[in-house]
Amino acid sequence: MKRCIYCMSECPENSESCTVCGFGGVMEKQFRNCLPTGTKLNNRYVLGGVFSKEKVFVSYYAFDTKTSQRVRITEYLNEKLVYRHTGELIIKYHNEQCLAQVDKEIAVYYTHYKKLCTASEKTALNFTDCFAENSTFYFVNSIDNGTPLSSLIGNGKTVSFSKAVRMLEPLFKCTSALEKVGKWHGSVSPYSILTENGKISSVTGYTYPPKNAYSPFDAPEKQLGAKECGPFTDVYAVSAILYEAVTGFLPPNAAQRAEGRKLRFPAGFPEKERAVIEKGLALDKSERYANTEEFYAALRGGKPTSEKLPRSEIVRRLTLAFAVLCFIVSGGILLNSYVIEPYKESKQSSDIVSMIQTTLSDNSVDPWQEIKSKHPDIDFPSGMNPAFADLYAANRDFAGWISIPDMNINYAVVQGKDNKEYERKDFYGNTTSYGVPFFDSRNSLHSLDRNTIIFGHNMRRDDKIFGTLEQYRTVEGFARAPIIGMSTLYGDYTFKIYATFISNSDRDDDNGNFLNFIFTNTPDENFANYIAEIDKRKFYTTGVDINPSDRILTLSTCCYDFSDARLVVVGRLLREGESPAVDTSLAVMNPSPKLPQAYYDAKGEKNPYKDDINLFND
Repeated sequence: MKRCIYCMSECPENSESCTVCGFGGVMEKQFRNCLPTGTKLNNRYVLGGVFSKEKVFVSYYAFDTKTSQRVRITEYLNEKLVYRHTGELIIKYHNEQCLAQVDKEIAVYYTHYKKLCTASEKTALNFTDCFAENSTFYFVNSIDNGTPLSSLIGNGKTVSFSKAVRMLEPLFKCTSALEKVGKWHGSVSPYSILTENGKISSVTGYTYPPKNAYSPFDAPEKQLGAKECGPFTDVYAVSAILYEAVTGFLPPNAAQRAEGRKLRFPAGFPEKERAVIEKGLALDKSERYANTEEFYAALRGGKPTSEKLPRSEIVRRLTLAFAVLCFIVSGGILLNSYVIEPYKESKQSSDIVSMIQTTLSDNSVDPWQEIKSKHPDIDFPSGMNPAFADLYAANRDFAGWISIPDMNINYAVVQGKDNKEYERKDFYGNTTSYGVPFFDSRNSLHSLDRNTIIFGHNMRRDDKIFGTLEQYRTVEGFARAPIIGMSTLYGDYTFKIYATFISNSDRDDDNGNFLNFIFTNTPDENFANYIAEIDKRKFYTTGVDINPSDRILTLSTCCYDFSDARLVVVGRLLREGESPAVDTSLAVMNPSPKLPQAYYDAKGEKNPYKDDINLFND
C-alpha cells in the first residue's frame, strides 16, 4: 500500500488516483502562504494537502509518524497580518504593528488550545497536541472514524434512562474536563459525537467561538451571542441529547417552547428522572444546572430534584398524559409518520451501508468468482464495481451512492423506469413517505452525461434523505461541506459545490418561465447560457469555476418557500489532476439572487427580475 500525498490515506500501489479523496498526484495549485506537502512539523508530523482555509487558520491533512495515524493539523495564519515566502516555513509580518497584533493573538490562541489538549487527556475529546514552530503555532486533532450518535438515538428509537446515562458517560467526562480548564464545548450534538460498537469513541465539532448556525441542541441564550455562552450551554445540549435518547424525539427549540410547546416523555417515565432532565433543559439559564458535573451528579442520584410540584403543574401533566393517550388511540397515521417510518428508514439505511463489500475473502482470487458463487442467478452488468454486488443483487434498480458526510447524507441511489417510481417506495419497494434518492431515469451511468441529476425528499421532520441540503442556503453550510461524493455502478466521482438556488416547478409560479435544471445533455453554447443563468440565481459564489467541457451534478429536493418550490444544489466534477481542496474563504454572498415570482409574492416584495429573459432554454 502507498500513502496519498494529499489526504495521507492508504491506497493501492497500482492506483492512479487516491481511492479516498480522488487526488491524481498533480497539485492544481499551491494555496498562497500555505506550507507545501511533505513539510515535517514538530519532528513527527508530515503534512499532506490543505484540508480547509479560513480567515485566521489553515488546516492540513497530516501523518503522525509517532502513532502511524492520519491527523489534522491547524496552523495560525492570519493573512491580514502575516505572509510566507514561497519555499520558506517561517511566517513574516506585514509591518511592526502586525507583529505586535500577531504576538497578542498567538498568546491567546496558544493558551486556549493548550487547555483543550489538557482537557482531552483521558477523555474522548479529539485534541491531541499543541506546539509552537515557524514563528506561529499549531494544534492537532485526530481524524476519527465511527458512526454519529445521531444514528443510534432519536427518530422514534428509545433507550432506558439508565442505559442512556451510561452511554453518555464519556460525553460528561469531556464537558467536565473542559469546565475544569475554564472552557466549554459550544457545539455538542449527536452529530458531533462518534460511536463505535454502540459506545462513544470521540467528541468532535468543537467551535471557537461558538457557531452561528443553531440546532435543537443549542441553548436559548446562544442566540444572543458568544458572550452569553458558558458551561450552562453545554448542560442544555447534553440534556437535549439525553432527552432525545429516552423519548425518541428532538426537543422543541427555544422559539417553539416560548410559544407553549412542552417537553414530552413516555408514559410512566419516572418523575424524579424527568425532573432532572427538565431542569437541564430549563429555558432560563439561572434555573439550569450550573455545569455538567452537577448535572451528572443529579442523574446518578447525588443531587435529586425533589421539589414538590405545584397543583397547576400536576394538572398540566395530567392533561398532557390524557392528550398523549388520545394521540396513541386515534393518531395511527401520525404515529406511523413520526415514529415507525423514521425508525424503519434509519434501520434500513444502516443495513444498506453494511451491504457494501469493503473486503473480499481472498484478494488473490477474482472477486467475481466469489460473488457469482454467492449470487448464481444474478446477471451482473459488465464492468460494475464488485463492492456493490450485494446491493445490486438485492435490487436491480440499485445504481450508485451519494455521500456528503458533513451533511449526514450517505445513501444508496436507485434508477427507476421513470422519475415517479421511487418517490414513495423504499429500497425494497415498500411504501414510505421517505422514498429513496434516485437518478433521473434518462441519465446514462456508464459514462456521465453533462448533467447527472439525483432527486430526494426534504424530510423536514428529521432532516433525513435530502433535508440537510437546506444548510447550503448559507456560506457557512457550504464551508462545512464543499464536496459531494457520488458513485455509479461503474465509477467513483467527486464534485465541488458550485451553486445553490431556488427554482419553481410550475411555470405559473414565475410568469410562465421555468429554468430547466434537469436537462441531461445540451450543446456547449447552451450549457454556457445555463451557467450564466444560475449565476444570477445562486445564493453565493463559491470560488469554484465551470468550463464549457465540464460535467455537473444536480441535487434536487422540495423546499417550502412557496408551493412546489425546489431547492437545487449544483456541483462541478473534479477535473483530472485537480486538487479536491476548496478554498471556502472565497465564498461571497449574492446580495440579490434571482428568484421565482412566487417567492416575491409570498414575501410581499417586488420582483426586480420580473422582465428578465431566461438565457437558457432547453
